[in-house]
Amino acid sequence: MSEAVIRQISVDRAARIRRLELDAMVTAFYAADATLMPSGGATVRGLDAIRDFWLATPEHGLVALTIEAREVQASGDLGYEIGRFNRTLRPPHGALLQEHGKYLVIYRAGSDGVWKAVAEIFNSDSRG
Repeated sequence: MSEAVIRQISVDRAARIRRLELDAMVTAFYAADATLMPSGGATVRGLDAIRDFWLATPEHGLVALTIEAREVQASGDLGYEIGRFNRTLRPPHGALLQEHGKYLVIYRAGSDGVWKAVAEIFNSDSRG
């Protein structure tokens, strides 16, 4: 897996999130046994639980999202991506919320040769 492939996976994922194509994003991005560790939340394990997590996202009022992969490496059937994100949320009862943070995604090539995320963590630097 090359750095360019990981970067494209990240770009495709962000585009699906912005379009609220969350079910398709989860299916394309995460492995069946993936673990997600979201900012301020409990650890989420497995594809169905991760799908439930992401399908709740529209309730948070996503207005804008940018994801920037800053460091990407791959060796054998494992790779990782470290990056930054910025998102704007419009909660149902409140003013716009700007969130800036960082993330780490670990990828693994499946037996079919398709690369998917097996672990992800993201958290905020600041909100305001």
